[in-house]
Amino acid sequence: MNRITAYIAASALLAACSQEAPEPVATAVAYPASDMVDHVDNYHGTEVPDPYRWLEDDVRESEAVSNWVDAQNATTFGYLEGIEERETIRQRLEQLWNFERYSTPFKRGGRYFYSRNDGLQNQSVIYMQDTLDAEPEMVVDPNTWSDDGTIALASYFPSRDGRYFAYLVQESGSDWRTARVLDLETGETLDDELQWLKFTGLSWAPDGSGFYYSRFPATDSEEKFQSLNTNQAVYFHRIGTSQEEDELVFSSPDNPEWGYFGGVSDDGRYLVLTVWQGTDSRYQILVQDLQQEGSKPEFLIEGFDYDYSFVGNIENRLYFRTDNNAPRGRLIMIDLDNPAEENWQEVIPEGEDVLSSVNLVGGKLIGEYMQDAWSLIRIFGLDGEDQGSVDLPGIGTAVGFAGRADDPETFYSYQSYNTPTVIHQYNVETGESKIFKQAKMDINTDDFVVEQVFYESKDGTRVPMFIARHKDITLDGNRPTMLYGYGGFDISLTPTFSITRLAWMEMGGVYAVANLRGGGEYGVEWHKAGT
Repeated sequence: MNRITAYIAASALLAACSQEAPEPVATAVAYPASDMVDHVDNYHGTEVPDPYRWLEDDVRESEAVSNWVDAQNATTFGYLEGIEERETIRQRLEQLWNFERYSTPFKRGGRYFYSRNDGLQNQSVIYMQDTLDAEPEMVVDPNTWSDDGTIALASYFPSRDGRYFAYLVQESGSDWRTARVLDLETGETLDDELQWLKFTGLSWAPDGSGFYYSRFPATDSEEKFQSLNTNQAVYFHRIGTSQEEDELVFSSPDNPEWGYFGGVSDDGRYLVLTVWQGTDSRYQILVQDLQQEGSKPEFLIEGFDYDYSFVGNIENRLYFRTDNNAPRGRLIMIDLDNPAEENWQEVIPEGEDVLSSVNLVGGKLIGEYMQDAWSLIRIFGLDGEDQGSVDLPGIGTAVGFAGRADDPETFYSYQSYNTPTVIHQYNVETGESKIFKQAKMDINTDDFVVEQVFYESKDGTRVPMFIARHKDITLDGNRPTMLYGYGGFDISLTPTFSITRLAWMEMGGVYAVANLRGGGEYGVEWHKAGT
């Protein structure tokens, strides 16, 4: 270890290496007063006191709440700044954080798009290249949008021909988005500006004339952050026109809680609308044939019963990843000429591992699986024939594999608790992977190991747990350990990289993650078992 590492590690390991538990130290903290008020709610005849109701007032409008927050912050940071090792650890964290990193590239109109952070930038910058060997050209730098960094790039969507660059802007951490459009040929930002966007992407028409999106009705400005999000609808925006002229594509006033995500198929023929309600992964599906003049979205799948994630299409055959009759996921094909459920065809059956997602790229189906909460990538033909797997370095998380049905290549990222994100280029035809971008850090990540163990829960259920540590650390029960666990909303905890966790392990700490029921690590049944 270098001098800084040794200095940090010394204090962290001192207590851990001691055979006797340290005496507790009483630290006097003068906490700010929190006033209590005489507020009582009556719920169906039951009175429930709520003496701190005043703290629910908007901090931007209530001087009392703002002062309370300031006092709490002063107390918290006053205590933290008094910790002797804090500044040394802060300096080491800054050193570790200062490394170049990239997002997974994707191609539009012959151009590659990706984000890059040079190390300590507040936000990553978006670049494009005509070829992978060409000089990168900056598209947008969101770090220049505001002095205090409160205006952020939420997401971006280049047009299919690579001429336009539509993007969503987020302000002050709000879920609301504003859409803007950049002309990549001229470098000019167009007058197009769309408001009242939330929980939506942008999906371009095949001719680049505009894009589909979802929005909520406009409200008074003071109600924007308080009113319920209901009556979302799908619109089409034509480039060069005002939002008031946008065409209403689909809405359901009788179902105000429905939300929509629209996506145009790779061949540009179909608009597929995924209808959601609440937070469960259970959807309805509508399809519109864009080549048929006067067509409207029509229901293909009704009822919020299962997850149906659109993968892609070959002519009029649509592929969906679903958990219908497959708690761990399977891939089905629906022929639009015979769309009744009894005519659905199973392409990839349910297996022992969870099929998280599928991509249709280069005439093949690339399945992203979870095997005990870490990645396994398998390749299939369009008929579901198993054609092997993608070799991964170890226990980690691999995601990506985006592309068009006829693209000869795709990209994916790999990371783990001991491995910062590595971007790979994958040749769909040959099955060869090669590194496109790899982070270079001020630390030897080979010094850290990731393991997986299993333990029995109270009811006898076998639960997996990841353990990450420095390779020289012995798991003798006396090491300082950070244990994290989460189980809910079908969210799976797979191995991901974090600077703060790496610094903890560098100081001699152990990091453990328990994959609790409630997540999606073993499919729908594992998720429901947590509820």
